[in-house]
Amino acid sequence: MKKIKIGNLELNSFVYIPPMAGVTDLAFRKMVRVFDKDSLIATEMISSKALMYNPEQYRMKLSSDEHPVGIQLFGHEAEAMVNAARIAEEEGADFIDINMGCPAPKITKGKDGAALMREPELAVKIAKAVVDSVKTPVTVKMRLGWNECEKNAPELAKKLEQIGVKGFTVHGRTKEQGYSGKADWNAISKVKQSVSVPVFGNGDINSPEDALRLIEITNCDGVAIARATMGMPWLSKQINEFLSSGKHLDEPSDIEKVNLAILHLDELIKIKGENTGVREARRHLANYTKGMPNSAKIRAEICQINSREEGFNLLTKLKEDLTNVKALAETAY
Repeated sequence: MKKIKIGNLELNSFVYIPPMAGVTDLAFRKMVRVFDKDSLIATEMISSKALMYNPEQYRMKLSSDEHPVGIQLFGHEAEAMVNAARIAEEEGADFIDINMGCPAPKITKGKDGAALMREPELAVKIAKAVVDSVKTPVTVKMRLGWNECEKNAPELAKKLEQIGVKGFTVHGRTKEQGYSGKADWNAISKVKQSVSVPVFGNGDINSPEDALRLIEITNCDGVAIARATMGMPWLSKQINEFLSSGKHLDEPSDIEKVNLAILHLDELIKIKGENTGVREARRHLANYTKGMPNSAKIRAEICQINSREEGFNLLTKLKEDLTNVKALAETAY
């Protein structure tokens, strides 16, 4: 596989972790960087209009140690998108991603996200305005189309490349599918065939083997992994190593996963304060414990924590239980 180059940005990875609302905040991105210094990653998507009117409240502060990192913007008004793109460039984003793929009704009802795929002329107009306003490479995240009857991703991608877009992430579902059904990797390949810039295939990638199969089917340059990384910030490193060398990297032990959960909890509290940090940590902590003994009970207890002390005590008790289980297993062996 050849190295991926997005404009003047050359990557040392074949993996991209795209935006996830309420997930890819700074704390999550820091957890990924514990394992993986090279994969592409992006912030949560940001409203261009909100950023234009309240820049201090909504502008995304990037950490100096998290590059390569991009900022994703959504909106359907050229002026707001241009203003937001310039702010993203000032913040040091390595690329600026335009969201044309979010299927959430609260986004699409305002012509944003995947709704732009129903208005390709507007989508191209907005992308061109952004491309012309910044020196930073501009990419686009899209879906296959609005629905089964309106799959226009290959045609739209081709037009967007012609006006200067440097890369695409294509989710193999339509807007109407949301996250249901199976991602259509063959349809992603049609987008790849229509452009010459890098394309990341996205949808139903949960393992290194999945990533390789997607690339074999689509001929994409790389893969984008989203929901599978929740509670598994080491997954991008595993996938990149497998795609690069064919080698499997071990995942952390259950005890190590609990230590990572505590670290993630503390990062969220440090960045957002204890009240918000603990509340937002619940879903992440629950994800770290998947597959562990009595995980359903543990997750139910995690959802009830209201302080750092409660979370730390619960996770410490879990570590003790896991240590005892391991010791009993070794004794029996």
